[in-house]
Amino acid sequence: MEGDVLVTPDGGQPVQIGKGDLVTFPAGLFCTWEITKDVKKHYLFD
Repeated sequence: MEGDVLVTPDGGQPVQIGKGDLVTFPAGLFCTWEITKDVKKHYLFD
């Protein structure tokens, strides 16, 4: 909903995620989040 995050999957390239982005993470993903602006979000675990 708001904020900025740099997500780096283990062994992968960093991806910038920001306000308005819809993101899907695959099951079993390991990653590091670098929060560059406070984040407010909605999430769903299936």
